[in-house]
Amino acid sequence: MARLRKRTTETRVYFVLWLIVIALYLLDTMRVRSQMQETLFDISIFGGMAHKLLPFATLFIVNNYLLIPRLLLKNRWRLYIGATAIVMVLVFAYQCLDFLNIIRAIPDGERMSHAHVRPLIPLPVLLDFVYDLLVVGCNLAIALTFQRFDDRLEKESLMKANAESQLAYLKAQINPHFYMNMLNNIHGLIDIDPEKAQLMLVDMSRLMRFMLYDSSKPLIPLAEEIAFLNKYLNLIRQRYPDDKVSITSDFPSAADTQGIYVPPLLFLVFIENAFKHGVSYQRSSYVAVNIELADGFIRFHCMNSVHSRSDAMSAEKSGIGLKNIKRRLELLYDSSAVLEFSHSASSYIVNLSIPICDVKNCDNR
Repeated sequence: MARLRKRTTETRVYFVLWLIVIALYLLDTMRVRSQMQETLFDISIFGGMAHKLLPFATLFIVNNYLLIPRLLLKNRWRLYIGATAIVMVLVFAYQCLDFLNIIRAIPDGERMSHAHVRPLIPLPVLLDFVYDLLVVGCNLAIALTFQRFDDRLEKESLMKANAESQLAYLKAQINPHFYMNMLNNIHGLIDIDPEKAQLMLVDMSRLMRFMLYDSSKPLIPLAEEIAFLNKYLNLIRQRYPDDKVSITSDFPSAADTQGIYVPPLLFLVFIENAFKHGVSYQRSSYVAVNIELADGFIRFHCMNSVHSRSDAMSAEKSGIGLKNIKRRLELLYDSSAVLEFSHSASSYIVNLSIPICDVKNCDNR
């Protein structure tokens, strides 16, 4: 079934164009009457206007409200061309007969001097045909222009809906990924330190509240995202001994981040990967996380220790979490976000820069 279009603006354009045609007709009639020293304006002008414009109005109505929506916009081009040609032939035949009747009504002695005088079109039948073509051509051009505009709006709407559904799917995948990693952390402590494992479960329940409620929003304040990361890092610190694993963070204050919004759980995957690939119980390790606001960007920096080349390669080619975050950045920020990875023999670094925006600006992205 063809999509029904709202043609309000298009109808207004036609209305204005027809007002212009009527105004031109009246001006032309008054010009002719002035040359013939007749009354410039009287009620008979409207009767003559209806008579002269009726064929063009009929052609427009049939083309605009029957042929274009039922044939052209349904991609039935051949039928549209054929039907339009038939309608134009009928209208032109009527105009020819009308012209002949006008000629016959003129006395024989005056016919030569009045044969080419008409109020709207001061030329004979040939110009009738030319104006018929103009009516159909202008109508077709305007209709196709608005159809193309509507198609573009529909395409953009579908792309936005598709992007939103993809984001929802990606965020739905992040939650199980997070839970899996945290449960693995707690499982590793059950035999080593049961009391600490219980405390971690309590802290995890608080994080889950954020995951269940706040992370479902398209945007959250940066201060809330930072508070979540602090809780997450505090939870992780309970798993590792301080003398073996150094975990540091440097985040802006709540006052500095006021009015700034970000998509939820945007930085979590990088921090999870840092602990997954950069921490070892046998060797000294470190994870350093930093967020700063500079030059209109939120700059996220995460650096972790590397104990082998395979650790760095695994971090850079990490599984579903990192793939999801790359896709989310592409959907949310297009080319405005910059994500960079680098590593050396002893460290692996992630740098992410995203534009600073408030709710209004982010919604218009």
